[in-house]
Amino acid sequence: MNTDYRIKHLEMLQSIIARLSQQSFTVRGWSVTLVSVIFALLSAQSQHRSELILLALAPTWIFWGLDGYYLNLERRYRRLFASVAQQLHTPSDSGLLPFDMVTDSTHPLRDLVRGATAPSVAAIPVVLTALILGYWTFLVVTG
Repeated sequence: MNTDYRIKHLEMLQSIIARLSQQSFTVRGWSVTLVSVIFALLSAQSQHRSELILLALAPTWIFWGLDGYYLNLERRYRRLFASVAQQLHTPSDSGLLPFDMVTDSTHPLRDLVRGATAPSVAAIPVVLTALILGYWTFLVVTG
């Protein structure tokens, strides 16, 4: 196959990887922002704060899952990128079609868990969860 096609294919894959990385960063920002807004709204309210503060766990965990999903996809596209780049150096018939973007996973749930538990992904949600639970405990104890 013509190397120009492979280079264009690599450029397309690189733009997808960059977009997924940006989405992951945006999800982290939204997570922190949404939890901060929930804290601000509930601190202005005088009653039922201890029960409602646990609502902040929902966006934290939802965005954690999304961030893990984006990392999982990014890793799959990086593997595809590596296989396309390999064909530039050692042209062979690996069955990879021109501009193929399929990144099937044999174990999608396991890959998602691996993505979500990566230190770069789990750091912010774990800290937010600890803060929420610590604040909730403080509200319950001080009553």
